[in-house]
Amino acid sequence: MTARRAVFPRIVFLGRSAAEYRSIWGLAPEDLVGRRVLDCPCGPAGFVAACRKIGVEAVGCDPVLSESVETIRQRGDRDRRDTETVLASSDPTLASRDPVAWNQEKKRSLEVFLEDFATHGPRGTSPDGRYVAASLPELPFDDRSFDLVLSAHLLFSYADVAAGGLVDAAHALDLEFHLAAVEELARVAGQELRLYPVYACDSTSPRPHALLEPVRDRLQDLGLTTELVRSEYDQGVADVPDTLIARRAGSSAVV
Repeated sequence: MTARRAVFPRIVFLGRSAAEYRSIWGLAPEDLVGRRVLDCPCGPAGFVAACRKIGVEAVGCDPVLSESVETIRQRGDRDRRDTETVLASSDPTLASRDPVAWNQEKKRSLEVFLEDFATHGPRGTSPDGRYVAASLPELPFDDRSFDLVLSAHLLFSYADVAAGGLVDAAHALDLEFHLAAVEELARVAGQELRLYPVYACDSTSPRPHALLEPVRDRLQDLGLTTELVRSEYDQGVADVPDTLIARRAGSSAVV
């Protein structure tokens, strides 16, 4: 029997560990020493904290970061449970082939994030600018103010189901939003922008996302060179190149 497509009622707020980031991007925090890095949207992830521990100037940006620690905890717990429910009734391979391990990792990632956010977030005991409350397609950063910009699990993922995303059309991020968002991400990227995933979120029909080529064309119109590469991260979806890397002319690869 073919698994039913997963459809979410909203954008969910899920954390990812620094190890997941390494797998998604092919980058570890130690690879980024000497670079300024933006994670947008960051969600409740442990990546910024891991980078800052070794002196990498990483910044996490997400609209939810305007909220209190307790409100973010409640949102993270609710969205994790709701995601489990959606995946259990549709296609569990979108999360993991081991749902128990997936759930545990999401809990751990949320706790790692909240511990760091409680200290260094805008309302924390020692705020230092590493967490910024803002949302695409308008960011409060200067042009080319980051060497590397990372953006995962928002664009493409939350397009409508017909295009290869995870939400119905009424709640989806449309092509206009995608183009405005990548223009903004490219604006603040001094050297390189990476987007993940750029495939259709459908394990039954591996294919590039329907919005990939228009987004790629827009980045190229802005003067960036683009390439598609495979990540090591396995969401159980598609055996196709899943990461879009855009670089400014003359910029070398981050690693």
